[in-house]
Amino acid sequence: MRAFTVLLVLSVVCSLACGSTIIVDQNAGAIRTIQAGITAAVSGDTVKVWPGEYREQVSLNKNITLMGSGYENTTLTSSADPSVTMNSGKIMWFKISSTGGNGIVLSGGTVTNCVIVGCAGNGILMSTGTAVVTNCVVLQNVGNGIGITGGTISVSNCISRQNGKYGFHMYFAGTFNLSFCNGSRYYFSATSPGCIDQEPLFAGATDYHLSETSPCWNTGNTSLTDPDGSQSDMGYFGGPDCPIYPTVFEITLSPNGNTVNLTAKARANY
Repeated sequence: MRAFTVLLVLSVVCSLACGSTIIVDQNAGAIRTIQAGITAAVSGDTVKVWPGEYREQVSLNKNITLMGSGYENTTLTSSADPSVTMNSGKIMWFKISSTGGNGIVLSGGTVTNCVIVGCAGNGILMSTGTAVVTNCVVLQNVGNGIGITGGTISVSNCISRQNGKYGFHMYFAGTFNLSFCNGSRYYFSATSPGCIDQEPLFAGATDYHLSETSPCWNTGNTSLTDPDGSQSDMGYFGGPDCPIYPTVFEITLSPNGNTVNLTAKARANY
Protein backbone atom coordinates (compact mmCIF):
# COMPACT_ATOMS: atom_id res chain seq x y z
CA MET A 1 0.00 0.00 0.00
CA ARG A 2 1.24 3.45 -0.90
CA ALA A 3 0.75 6.19 1.69
CA PHE A 4 0.58 9.86 0.87
CA THR A 5 -1.06 13.06 2.03
CA VAL A 6 -2.90 15.65 -0.04
CA LEU A 7 -4.94 18.72 0.81
CA LEU A 8 -8.20 19.33 -0.97
CA VAL A 9 -11.46 21.23 -0.67
CA LEU A 10 -14.80 19.49 -0.98
CA SER A 11 -18.06 21.23 -1.81
CA VAL A 12 -21.18 19.25 -1.06
CA VAL A 13 -24.85 20.20 -1.21
CA CYS A 14 -26.94 18.19 1.22
CA SER A 15 -30.72 18.37 1.23
CA LEU A 16 -32.34 18.89 4.62
CA ALA A 17 -34.64 16.00 3.74
CA CYS A 18 -31.87 13.36 3.74
CA GLY A 19 -31.89 11.38 6.97
CA SER A 20 -29.54 8.45 6.41
CA THR A 21 -26.45 10.32 7.63
CA ILE A 22 -26.46 12.14 10.97
CA ILE A 23 -23.74 14.73 11.58
CA VAL A 24 -22.18 15.22 15.01
CA ASP A 25 -20.20 18.46 15.40
CA GLN A 26 -19.22 19.56 18.89
CA ASN A 27 -18.62 23.13 17.70
CA ALA A 28 -21.83 23.78 15.78
CA GLY A 29 -25.04 22.16 14.62
CA ALA A 30 -28.01 20.54 16.30
CA ILE A 31 -26.16 17.43 17.55
CA ARG A 32 -22.95 18.02 19.49
CA THR A 33 -22.30 14.73 21.28
CA ILE A 34 -21.69 11.27 19.90
CA GLN A 35 -24.28 9.69 22.19
CA ALA A 36 -26.91 12.15 21.00
CA GLY A 37 -26.11 11.17 17.42
CA ILE A 38 -26.53 7.48 18.26
CA THR A 39 -29.83 8.20 20.01
CA ALA A 40 -31.12 10.03 16.93
CA ALA A 41 -30.13 7.23 14.52
CA VAL A 42 -32.16 4.24 13.38
CA SER A 43 -30.99 0.91 12.00
CA GLY A 44 -28.97 1.37 8.80
CA ASP A 45 -28.01 5.00 9.47
CA THR A 46 -24.48 6.42 9.56
CA VAL A 47 -23.48 8.76 12.38
CA LYS A 48 -20.61 10.85 11.04
CA VAL A 49 -18.52 12.58 13.72
CA TRP A 50 -16.61 15.70 12.70
CA PRO A 51 -13.13 16.43 14.07
CA GLY A 52 -12.62 17.16 17.74
CA GLU A 53 -11.94 15.60 21.11
CA TYR A 54 -15.20 14.17 22.41
CA ARG A 55 -15.05 13.63 26.17
CA GLU A 56 -17.94 11.28 26.86
CA GLN A 57 -18.88 7.69 27.57
CA VAL A 58 -20.65 6.07 24.62
CA SER A 59 -23.00 3.09 24.30
CA LEU A 60 -23.46 1.72 20.78
CA ASN A 61 -26.46 -0.62 20.78
CA LYS A 62 -27.94 -0.17 17.30
CA ASN A 63 -27.15 -1.59 13.86
CA ILE A 64 -25.61 1.66 12.64
CA THR A 65 -22.18 2.82 11.48
CA LEU A 66 -20.41 5.21 13.83
CA MET A 67 -17.75 6.92 11.71
CA GLY A 68 -15.07 9.31 12.89
CA SER A 69 -13.04 11.67 10.71
CA GLY A 70 -9.79 9.72 11.10
CA TYR A 71 -7.77 8.90 14.21
CA GLU A 72 -5.68 12.03 13.57
CA ASN A 73 -8.77 14.23 13.86
CA THR A 74 -11.45 12.53 15.99
CA THR A 75 -10.74 11.37 19.55
CA LEU A 76 -13.26 9.71 21.85
CA THR A 77 -12.00 9.70 25.42
CA SER A 78 -13.37 9.60 28.94
CA SER A 79 -12.49 9.00 32.58
CA ALA A 80 -15.09 6.21 32.66
CA ASP A 81 -14.66 2.44 32.40
CA PRO A 82 -15.12 1.78 29.55
CA SER A 83 -15.19 4.72 27.15
CA VAL A 84 -17.26 2.64 24.69
CA THR A 85 -19.74 -0.16 25.39
CA MET A 86 -20.79 -1.90 22.19
CA ASN A 87 -23.17 -4.76 21.39
CA SER A 88 -24.18 -3.93 17.83
CA GLY A 89 -23.24 -1.87 14.78
CA LYS A 90 -19.86 -0.79 13.48
CA ILE A 91 -17.33 1.78 14.66
CA MET A 92 -14.50 3.07 12.48
CA TRP A 93 -11.91 5.85 12.01
CA PHE A 94 -11.57 6.95 15.67
CA LYS A 95 -8.83 7.29 18.24
CA ILE A 96 -10.20 5.90 21.52
CA SER A 97 -8.78 6.09 25.03
CA SER A 98 -9.85 5.91 28.67
CA THR A 99 -8.16 7.20 31.80
CA GLY A 100 -10.61 5.23 33.94
CA GLY A 101 -10.27 1.70 32.59
CA ASN A 102 -10.96 -0.17 29.35
CA GLY A 103 -11.24 1.55 26.00
CA ILE A 104 -13.95 -0.63 24.44
CA VAL A 105 -16.00 -3.43 26.02
CA LEU A 106 -17.61 -5.63 23.36
CA SER A 107 -20.54 -8.01 23.35
CA GLY A 108 -21.22 -7.65 19.62
CA GLY A 109 -20.60 -5.55 16.52
CA THR A 110 -17.51 -4.67 14.49
CA VAL A 111 -14.56 -2.42 15.34
CA THR A 112 -12.47 -1.57 12.28
CA ASN A 113 -9.67 0.85 11.43
CA CYS A 114 -9.46 2.48 14.85
CA VAL A 115 -6.53 3.38 17.11
CA ILE A 116 -7.04 2.42 20.77
CA VAL A 117 -4.24 3.93 22.83
CA GLY A 118 -3.34 4.89 26.39
CA CYS A 119 -6.18 3.21 28.27
CA ALA A 120 -5.86 2.58 32.02
CA GLY A 121 -7.17 -0.96 31.47
CA ASN A 122 -7.38 -3.11 28.36
CA GLY A 123 -7.62 -1.52 24.95
CA ILE A 124 -10.48 -3.82 23.91
CA LEU A 125 -12.20 -6.37 26.17
CA MET A 126 -14.65 -9.00 24.86
CA SER A 127 -17.13 -10.16 27.50
CA THR A 128 -19.92 -12.10 25.80
CA GLY A 129 -21.64 -12.50 22.45
CA THR A 130 -19.88 -12.41 19.06
CA ALA A 131 -17.76 -9.56 17.69
CA VAL A 132 -15.19 -8.74 15.00
CA VAL A 133 -12.09 -6.51 15.24
CA THR A 134 -10.09 -5.73 12.10
CA ASN A 135 -7.24 -3.39 11.09
CA CYS A 136 -6.92 -1.70 14.45
CA VAL A 137 -3.78 -0.37 16.15
CA VAL A 138 -3.86 -1.05 19.90
CA LEU A 139 -0.94 0.53 21.75
CA GLN A 140 0.36 1.56 25.16
CA ASN A 141 -2.59 0.38 27.23
CA VAL A 142 -1.95 -0.58 30.86
CA GLY A 143 -3.63 -3.98 30.55
CA ASN A 144 -3.82 -6.24 27.52
CA GLY A 145 -4.23 -4.83 24.06
CA ILE A 146 -7.17 -7.09 23.18
CA GLY A 147 -8.54 -9.48 25.80
CA ILE A 148 -11.46 -11.89 26.03
CA THR A 149 -13.27 -13.22 29.10
CA GLY A 150 -16.19 -14.84 27.25
CA GLY A 151 -18.04 -15.03 23.95
CA THR A 152 -16.42 -15.29 20.54
CA ILE A 153 -14.16 -12.69 18.98
CA SER A 154 -12.52 -12.76 15.55
CA VAL A 155 -9.47 -10.50 15.26
CA SER A 156 -7.44 -10.01 12.08
CA ASN A 157 -5.02 -7.47 10.57
CA CYS A 158 -4.46 -5.81 13.95
CA ILE A 159 -1.25 -4.49 15.52
CA SER A 160 -1.30 -4.74 19.33
CA ARG A 161 2.01 -3.89 20.97
CA GLN A 162 3.67 -1.89 23.75
CA ASN A 163 0.84 -2.75 26.12
CA GLY A 164 1.42 -3.43 29.82
CA LYS A 165 0.49 -7.11 29.44
CA TYR A 166 -0.09 -9.11 26.26
CA GLY A 167 -1.04 -7.92 22.83
CA PHE A 168 -3.72 -10.61 22.66
CA HIS A 169 -4.93 -12.49 25.73
CA MET A 170 -7.69 -15.02 26.31
CA TYR A 171 -8.60 -15.71 29.90
CA PHE A 172 -10.20 -19.08 30.74
CA ALA A 173 -13.40 -18.79 28.73
CA GLY A 174 -14.56 -17.89 25.25
CA THR A 175 -13.28 -18.41 21.71
CA PHE A 176 -10.51 -16.24 20.29
CA ASN A 177 -10.09 -16.49 16.51
CA LEU A 178 -6.83 -14.66 15.81
CA SER A 179 -5.14 -14.36 12.41
CA PHE A 180 -2.69 -12.12 10.55
CA CYS A 181 -1.91 -9.93 13.56
CA ASN A 182 1.24 -8.46 15.12
CA GLY A 183 1.76 -8.72 18.87
CA SER A 184 2.50 -11.04 21.78
CA ARG A 185 -0.08 -13.77 22.42
CA TYR A 186 -1.23 -15.66 25.49
CA TYR A 187 -4.44 -17.58 25.12
CA PHE A 188 -5.79 -21.08 24.61
CA SER A 189 -6.35 -21.62 20.90
CA ALA A 190 -5.14 -24.19 18.40
CA THR A 191 -3.76 -21.90 15.71
CA SER A 192 -3.12 -18.26 14.88
CA PRO A 193 -2.27 -18.23 11.15
CA GLY A 194 -0.19 -15.39 9.78
CA CYS A 195 0.59 -13.90 13.21
CA ILE A 196 3.94 -12.32 14.10
CA ASP A 197 5.46 -10.45 17.02
CA GLN A 198 7.83 -7.88 15.52
CA GLU A 199 8.45 -4.14 15.57
CA PRO A 200 5.83 -2.74 13.13
CA LEU A 201 8.06 0.15 11.95
CA PHE A 202 5.50 2.91 11.96
CA ALA A 203 6.31 6.16 10.18
CA GLY A 204 6.42 8.03 13.50
CA ALA A 205 5.50 7.97 17.18
CA THR A 206 1.91 8.94 16.41
CA ASP A 207 1.91 8.38 12.65
CA TYR A 208 0.63 4.86 12.04
CA HIS A 209 1.44 4.64 8.36
CA LEU A 210 3.76 1.69 7.74
CA SER A 211 7.22 2.04 6.28
CA GLU A 212 7.82 -0.06 3.17
CA THR A 213 10.18 -2.27 5.20
CA SER A 214 7.52 -2.99 7.83
CA PRO A 215 6.76 -6.69 8.45
CA CYS A 216 3.09 -5.64 8.47
CA TRP A 217 3.22 -4.32 4.87
CA ASN A 218 1.20 -6.58 2.52
CA THR A 219 1.17 -9.39 5.11
CA GLY A 220 -2.41 -9.12 6.35
CA ASN A 221 -5.34 -11.40 5.67
CA THR A 222 -4.74 -13.09 2.31
CA SER A 223 -8.45 -12.99 1.47
CA LEU A 224 -8.60 -9.19 1.77
CA THR A 225 -7.08 -6.39 -0.30
CA ASP A 226 -6.19 -2.78 0.27
CA PRO A 227 -7.83 -0.11 -1.91
CA ASP A 228 -4.90 -0.31 -4.38
CA GLY A 229 -5.60 -4.02 -4.95
CA SER A 230 -2.55 -5.30 -3.06
CA GLN A 231 -2.74 -7.84 -0.23
CA SER A 232 -4.09 -6.13 2.84
CA ASP A 233 -1.71 -4.54 5.34
CA MET A 234 -1.97 -5.03 9.07
CA GLY A 235 -2.96 -1.94 11.00
CA TYR A 236 -5.04 1.18 10.56
CA PHE A 237 -4.15 1.92 6.93
CA GLY A 238 -5.04 -1.53 5.63
CA GLY A 239 -8.05 -3.60 4.60
CA PRO A 240 -11.20 -2.70 2.68
CA ASP A 241 -12.28 -0.07 5.24
CA CYS A 242 -8.96 1.80 5.05
CA PRO A 243 -9.73 5.55 5.07
CA ILE A 244 -8.88 6.15 1.41
CA TYR A 245 -11.52 8.86 1.35
CA PRO A 246 -10.45 12.22 2.75
CA THR A 247 -10.79 12.73 6.48
CA VAL A 248 -12.31 16.12 7.22
CA PHE A 249 -10.54 18.53 9.58
CA GLU A 250 -12.41 21.80 8.90
CA ILE A 251 -16.02 22.41 7.87
CA THR A 252 -18.22 25.42 7.10
CA LEU A 253 -22.04 25.21 6.84
CA SER A 254 -24.03 27.86 4.95
CA PRO A 255 -27.87 27.57 5.02
CA ASN A 256 -29.47 28.35 1.66
CA GLY A 257 -33.24 27.96 1.66
CA ASN A 258 -34.10 24.25 1.78
CA THR A 259 -30.48 23.17 1.37
CA VAL A 260 -27.25 23.53 3.26
CA ASN A 261 -24.02 24.33 1.44
CA LEU A 262 -21.14 22.50 3.06
CA THR A 263 -17.50 23.36 2.41
CA ALA A 264 -14.92 21.09 4.00
CA LYS A 265 -11.14 20.81 4.02
CA ALA A 266 -9.87 17.26 4.19
CA ARG A 267 -6.72 15.16 4.01
CA ALA A 268 -6.48 11.94 2.04
CA ASN A 269 -4.14 9.66 3.95
CA TYR A 270 -3.89 6.56 1.77
